[in-house]
Amino acid sequence: MLAEHEALLAEVGTLESLPAGVADVARAQVSAIRRAVALGQMAQVPVARLRETAKGLRLDALERTGYRTVDQLLGATAARLRAVPGVGDATATQALAAARQVLAATEAAVRVHFDVVARPAAQTDVLVSLRRYDLAARAVDESQAMSQWLRATASPLAVDTEPAARPWLRRIFVRAAAKTAANVAVEQLDRILADPSVVQFRQYLATSLHEINRPRAHEEVWIDFEHNAAHLLGVLGEIVEGTGEEANRGHLPAEIVERVQALALDLSFLKASLRGYQAFGAKYALVQRRTILGDEMGLGKTVEALAALCHLRAAGKQRAMVVCPASVVANWRSEIHRHTELAAHVLHGAERDRAHRSWLRQGGVAITTFDGLRRFDPADPDPNADGADSSLAMLVVDEAHYVKNPATLRSQAVARWADGAERVLFLTGTPMENRVEEFRNLIDHLQPEVAVRVNAATALAGPVAFQTAVAPAYLRRNQIDVLNELPEQIPSLDWVDPTPEDLRTYRAAVEAQAFQTMRRAAYTSIPDGGPAAVLEIEHSAKTARLVDILEEASEEGLKVVVFSYFRDVLDRVTRAANVALPGAVYGPLTGSTPPAERQRLVDALGARPGGGVLTSQIEAGGVGLNIQAASVVILCEPQWKPTVEAQAVARCHRMGQVRRVQVHRLLLEDTVDQRMLAVLAGKQHLIEQFVLGSAVKDATPDSVDISDLQDVQKIVNETQAEALILASERRRLGIEEPASPAPA
Repeated sequence: MLAEHEALLAEVGTLESLPAGVADVARAQVSAIRRAVALGQMAQVPVARLRETAKGLRLDALERTGYRTVDQLLGATAARLRAVPGVGDATATQALAAARQVLAATEAAVRVHFDVVARPAAQTDVLVSLRRYDLAARAVDESQAMSQWLRATASPLAVDTEPAARPWLRRIFVRAAAKTAANVAVEQLDRILADPSVVQFRQYLATSLHEINRPRAHEEVWIDFEHNAAHLLGVLGEIVEGTGEEANRGHLPAEIVERVQALALDLSFLKASLRGYQAFGAKYALVQRRTILGDEMGLGKTVEALAALCHLRAAGKQRAMVVCPASVVANWRSEIHRHTELAAHVLHGAERDRAHRSWLRQGGVAITTFDGLRRFDPADPDPNADGADSSLAMLVVDEAHYVKNPATLRSQAVARWADGAERVLFLTGTPMENRVEEFRNLIDHLQPEVAVRVNAATALAGPVAFQTAVAPAYLRRNQIDVLNELPEQIPSLDWVDPTPEDLRTYRAAVEAQAFQTMRRAAYTSIPDGGPAAVLEIEHSAKTARLVDILEEASEEGLKVVVFSYFRDVLDRVTRAANVALPGAVYGPLTGSTPPAERQRLVDALGARPGGGVLTSQIEAGGVGLNIQAASVVILCEPQWKPTVEAQAVARCHRMGQVRRVQVHRLLLEDTVDQRMLAVLAGKQHLIEQFVLGSAVKDATPDSVDISDLQDVQKIVNETQAEALILASERRRLGIEEPASPAPA
């Protein structure tokens, strides 16, 4: 019996020691990969560059002898260098020290990017270690309560039982009281070890240890990574990579950082693991109470919000609410179920009133839409008025730029609910679309005293002054700062020459002075109902190029998302995709597609083996959905708002993406596309200057020139821009202006 007890505790000890041991292995594996990459880079660094690290270092003799690159120096010993004529002890020692210093700095900067195509063996070993660590850490967490109970109850009994385990001759000399105590302890220990929960625990330990330590096939490892990249890369960040503290904090002022770091985050209701910057973001929202979390799209703002909600639930706060566009209601419900132990109540659709009553009775997280929020009153009575805390702990507003206009009914509904909430968290990766004033309106919802500081003078003072002014209410981190492993984004402007059909359709649109028709003329050159065959696709240069991209992606096993603003364009594109890749096309996903069906289309694309295509209206599929399965994005036409395009691309280029994301913008030569790009360049400059940082973020330190800002504000007016572009195109095509009506 004692041997059985000792074996059980040994298994517990083995399991508890695994996370630290596996983490050490993973760190060593990553270090070896970094060293190999850094050494490869040293082959490209001339020896002469070492003069920059050691003033007065004499390298001429070494260079004449054939030491051209730093890696050649690293392969030599001090004695070998001293053998070179003209090289003394000091030069040899200094040269080697400088070379090692450069190598160490380069190695520290290397980030491991997992190659899902080549799948190198060294990276496979790292992925195996990450999965083993994850399994071990989870098993330790799940077994902790039982392990502590066994040590507190069974271990003392094992000590008392020891006299009963002695040989019979030695037991003769044991006192009667000790014998009695030993016999009682034997019975109690026997009952504990035979208890069904302990038997089940032993089986759990055996199963866990087997799963952690079993060999894994090369293919299995990479399939696991492709399906769980976000989580495994989070594990990598936790045990190996780490991230810069400054980047995690969004470069906020020191006094705010100090308050945020002082909070201990309780994540007992959260099932997901957090990266450092995510934990900081959740604590920032809790400490600052009424804030905008403006992290760049793809960094996991949803999980940060859920972490804050879980902390409040652990503190006894029963109710919270999420307000979001209808298109992402299903996604929020899924994320709450997947990542937390909180109850989710969907206050949307036919069952909204029943769900509302259930939320009031039971607590949890209510999920509703901007329009749905207006149906409910924050002052609704609590059916469980028994003294329990029934206040709204936090109001989370997803895609908060939807409430930038305070005159709208949805903005007023959000303001009414925000007034009664203990905390308010706005989530938006695009807090300003066209004007700095819109961002000020968002701040005014939360901290009016901060919004007062954001005026025209603040804006004209430049981005640093602007970001510092809003620091108490606004936190922003960019992918490049905190998500080192995110694959690169490869933009491509795919210019095509118009076909004769394109030219006829475009000219007719210009003659009709129909700006929106001009934008889609490159696709409407294919008649309604088409294309039904490959020959019809060739009528449209853009559609032909789109099909080329789809076919190439399919051959490489890559998934594609096609975005367009226009429904009729999307219909033609979907038919063309079906002609090229029958059975591999999902959609179209439009504004009228129910939220559950949107998620089903995304899931179906992800579950399909090999290539596949999802077609979507850009303002329906470009918000809220996670489409990491796709690594090719096609934008059918330029959009007036740069943030709309950025959001669409970020559906794929986000945490969990394991492939380089190719972004194709289809553009028709000598058309409205060229004119729109010129306008958009000015708008994007304004957005980057004022919003892509927070507090004293090291964005461009120069102030925005007043004349530049005024020029941008002039072209931001879409109606004016459209009129100017239309007039320009009519002149270029030699189309006479319509006669003015005769005066009355």
